[in-house]
Amino acid sequence: MKESEKNYLSREKEGFLKGNLSKFKTLIITAGVGLLVGSQIYNPNKRVIEAIVGSILVLMLWNFSALAATWLVIISYPFPFSISWGNSNFIFILIILLTYLVRVSTGHYKIHLDKTISLPLLLIIASYILSFINVPFEAEIMKNTFVNIANFLATIVFMLLIFNVVNDEEKLRKTVNIIMITAALVILFTIVEMFFPGKVIIPNWLYTTHKTKLVMKGLRMMGPFHSYELHGEFLAINAFLIFFKLVRSRGMAIKILLGMLLIADLLMLFATITRGAFFSFILGIIYLIFLSRKELNITRFVYLVAAIVIVIITLEGFVANYTTSGSLFDRVIGTTFSKGFVPDSRTGLWEAAFERGMKHPIFGQGVGWDFTKTTFKDIVWPHNLYLFYFNITGLFGLSAFLFLIYRLVRKTFAGLKSSIVTSPFPEAFMKILHIVIIIFLFDQLKIEYLRNNKYTFFIWLIFGLIAATKNVIDKNRREREMPAPS
Repeated sequence: MKESEKNYLSREKEGFLKGNLSKFKTLIITAGVGLLVGSQIYNPNKRVIEAIVGSILVLMLWNFSALAATWLVIISYPFPFSISWGNSNFIFILIILLTYLVRVSTGHYKIHLDKTISLPLLLIIASYILSFINVPFEAEIMKNTFVNIANFLATIVFMLLIFNVVNDEEKLRKTVNIIMITAALVILFTIVEMFFPGKVIIPNWLYTTHKTKLVMKGLRMMGPFHSYELHGEFLAINAFLIFFKLVRSRGMAIKILLGMLLIADLLMLFATITRGAFFSFILGIIYLIFLSRKELNITRFVYLVAAIVIVIITLEGFVANYTTSGSLFDRVIGTTFSKGFVPDSRTGLWEAAFERGMKHPIFGQGVGWDFTKTTFKDIVWPHNLYLFYFNITGLFGLSAFLFLIYRLVRKTFAGLKSSIVTSPFPEAFMKILHIVIIIFLFDQLKIEYLRNNKYTFFIWLIFGLIAATKNVIDKNRREREMPAPS
């Protein structure tokens, strides 16, 4: 046999062995994963499931592009698992950041900063650091301080990543699609919560907080955030995002799916039995109609208002009579006010929060302040974002946050005169984002997003989208204004 034939046969044999070995490894890994998944379905163990999910996500975050990794976090942030220092969202954001920095060092990516929001962000970070001045040196408080700071920095990194990776119209469109997936998953979780209150899906990870009893009625849906007020705000905001996607979609099948998602979102909004979220939703509708008044004649306006009223009454009646939740309208009617437009349920809370904030009015009492161990009777949270900032970071931190909000709201003015139906996608989406941030600012008069380290990612996602969308609008305008090549 010739030498060349021997070498050929040798290579064939080597390739055959390698191929079989590769197939054998694949078979073993598949069988092992199957057994592991099967055992967890039969007898779930939180730590094992966390290790599996964490390993998969880490591998995906490291191997995917920064944009795809950011999308993955957008989908998963409402469902993190807890770790010793906060939750898994912090770890995933840290991995994306490190990966992004490595790729920046190799020249594959660049870091872009928005000058209009960089200063307020630096001031907010400074306010967190300066709040240490008044933090008692106690182990539990110091731990809370570092956990809250780490989570806060992760949300800022999340915002900056969105601004850097969502840098053209196509990526913006796809990111909005990803947000629809997140909304659908949260709504699905809430539906499970409604039909199976007290259900533990994965112990100490995915569960509902309702206590099972003989008659399950009058329950307020909390969603994966385990907070009916913040969950209500999430659903109110997402109603406008889903509506925007619905009116911009062309295919009938997609419109039907989004229409069903919008109805489910509104059903779950009523199921939270949250007055603030409902009033914020109504405010958003009125404001959107006002901004779109030039597109509506009297006939369209009457039809639109009638349709909205019918939908609201129908959905509220269904939730109140045919689900484990209760009547939002009954709670709204039973609301009493004092000192003008302040609900009775907030009067004592706001007064105590203001009194507490005046102890350290400049730099606050620190971001590790435990509102569950207060000396002000039985009062816990301020139930007002602005008083919350005043309590933890003082007037300095509150001013820095309001400075950031001012800059973001000004960015949204780029979409005020746009049509959500006919205008270019970025301008139309910016109009919806303007509505969204107004809803947020109004609703936060009676709740604070900072109390929940999962929900904070949603708010800073909105902030990041505003900055990214304005960047895309400016980029498109510059391209249109460029002289055509001769």
